[in-house]
Amino acid sequence: MDNLTLLADIRAHHDALEAAAAALDAYAFAAEVPDMGGWTRKDVLAHVEWWSDHSARVVAALLAGREPYPRDGEPFDIDAHNARILAESRARSLNDVRRGEAEAYRRVVAAVEAASYADLLEAGRFAWLGGEPLYRTVAADTSEHYAEHLPHLAAG
Repeated sequence: MDNLTLLADIRAHHDALEAAAAALDAYAFAAEVPDMGGWTRKDVLAHVEWWSDHSARVVAALLAGREPYPRDGEPFDIDAHNARILAESRARSLNDVRRGEAEAYRRVVAAVEAASYADLLEAGRFAWLGGEPLYRTVAADTSEHYAEHLPHLAAG
């Protein structure tokens, strides 16, 4: 893995996600997604937006020498966190979610472009990550996450 490979992977997976979203009309975005506990396609896109923006914020903070946010020492509950994201985004308009997702994508790409090879790939470079290389957080929030949710946005 290197910077260019990571960026290419992010772009390729986002291109597929963007194409799937572009094929949907407002009614399809309002439809519930099977196996997602009542989430709509709009909810899925808002969720993807939040996690892309998460990586953009984490990368920017770490490159600036700051802690992205305090960790309270409690085990991270991804389901509870995703439920908060859902609750916070439910009232947003489809246009706002689509615009927000596009902006979050641009921010995360810019953040990755600003990072050096060592910033992204060196394990232990940032203590806040607990020894993991930064690219793992970015990939989990972007390309891997886009691939996970692509089927949820597919028309059908």
